Amino acid sequence: MRVAVEICVTSVAEAMAAERAGADSVEICTWLACGGVTPSSGLVDAVRTAVRIPTRVLVRPTPDGFIYDPAALHALLLDAEIFGGGAIGLVTGGLKADGTLDSDLMRSIAKLAPESELTFHRAVDHASDPLEVLQSCLALGVDRLLTSGGAALAHDGVATLQRLVETAGEHCRIAAAGGINAENVVGIVERTGVSEVHFAAQRLVSVAEAKVSLSAGHAGTSFAFAPDEAKIEAVMNALVKAGLR
Repeated sequence: MRVAVEICVTSVAEAMAAERAGADSVEICTWLACGGVTPSSGLVDAVRTAVRIPTRVLVRPTPDGFIYDPAALHALLLDAEIFGGGAIGLVTGGLKADGTLDSDLMRSIAKLAPESELTFHRAVDHASDPLEVLQSCLALGVDRLLTSGGAALAHDGVATLQRLVETAGEHCRIAAAGGINAENVVGIVERTGVSEVHFAAQRLVSVAEAKVSLSAGHAGTSFAFAPDEAKIEAVMNALVKAGLR
């Protein structure tokens, strides 16, 4: 078994570090602190130019959940069409008010981006029943499901992750996300059978305080991040030692 490793990145530097460390792919997003939102098309183009490994793009218009109003839906679908025009893999989706997968939205995305691989993202972890979401994904032909098993951290959701893997079989790939690191990655993989793991690898950088803060509410706060290449290498090494790479 060879476990694929994907790094969630917010910059070209992070993407290049992921490639150097041997990651199989990157997912491009912005504002990781909220779980990520849709990145700019300029950032996506810059990353795709800088690295040769496959790229996916998060298409999530707002940070406040996964039930979208008409304005957010308009933004999501337009972004899906723009990125889908380049046949880029899309990581996206939404829920209905009852906590079930929004099938109409996924069908619209698939129609707008017919050449893109589709991943239903961690909206599944906010759903009323993750297994029901998987069944909907299977019916819709979604390629991949990114999930922590309905928990904040993947190691707390291993029971559900295992059931998702068993149910999906070869029809939908299950990628584990949520607090993946070198200490827990092997255990998560061995207990669940997931074929992919997904995590971010960045560290906060202290910078000199600006003479004039650009945000009155966050004066003195650093928002500068650098790639944490050592974290990626440590996860890769753990997988190699366990015979999973």
